[in-house]
Amino acid sequence: MGEAVFAIFALALIAATAWACLINVRSSGLDANSAAWAQASGSILAIAAAAWIARGDVRRARRWRRDQAEEAAWHARFVVVQAQYDAHITAFELTTPEELIDGHSIRSWHQRASSSSLALQTMLTKVDHIHPSVVTTLCNAKILIDEMEADLTKFANMMMRFEIPDNGLVSDVVSYHQLLQDLLVQYDSRAKSIADALDRGRDMLPVKDFASTKR
Repeated sequence: MGEAVFAIFALALIAATAWACLINVRSSGLDANSAAWAQASGSILAIAAAAWIARGDVRRARRWRRDQAEEAAWHARFVVVQAQYDAHITAFELTTPEELIDGHSIRSWHQRASSSSLALQTMLTKVDHIHPSVVTTLCNAKILIDEMEADLTKFANMMMRFEIPDNGLVSDVVSYHQLLQDLLVQYDSRAKSIADALDRGRDMLPVKDFASTKR
């Protein structure tokens, strides 16, 4: 809408100055006034063209920033998906062991959790996330993985003491893969809402909508 108004206004100014130049040429010939009107028409045309090009550059810059931020958001999602996948493997191996659970199995679970925690921490150091919800999701995922690591440590200590881990502890370790899956569902829902907002704001978050919201 704004672009259409700008174009109409610019064309109207160019037409008006061109018409004034034509009228002056018909009445007085090619004199200084005619040259002035022609120069004014050309200047308006040049200014309008420069403004139009600048607006196009701004749109392309917005689109580029959005593309970069959405790519970063997908990178963040991949890390959370990998954490959920590793937690799922741990839950599966813990609940359906083909062999007796030993130190090797527990070390493997710890390694997966540690790798996921490190990847999540690395993603949290990035500053190009498209929206704070990405950071929130990464924080929640890291908290879950760190709690899982702590529970695995408890599990390992009990095994070293030749104690049978209680069902509550086992249930806690198994539950993390589902909690991470729920987090991914929430992430995808929020990502869709953000994408819709960016579409409304022409590749920018429509902050003005927040200012107009009545509380």
